[in-house]
Amino acid sequence: MLRKTISIDEKLFLELQQEGVFEHFKNFSDLVSTSLKKSLESIKKENYKKQIEQMTNDPLVISDIKEIQEDFKYSDSEYNAF
Repeated sequence: MLRKTISIDEKLFLELQQEGVFEHFKNFSDLVSTSLKKSLESIKKENYKKQIEQMTNDPLVISDIKEIQEDFKYSDSEYNAF
């Protein structure tokens, strides 16, 4: 476990206290770790969406997709092959 010191806005801390947020966690470190994990997951999803979006404009990716579609155009129409 890595130990770090953090600072938190007093208003935010009081609001967390008033809303009973601390009651949902073992301790403050658990709250911070859980919140950071959720933030990380959200940012990863956002980054993934951006990467996919960039790929839709990449000529090489578009070319590859067209080539794959061409390679499978006959087998795609044989849906009763089995």
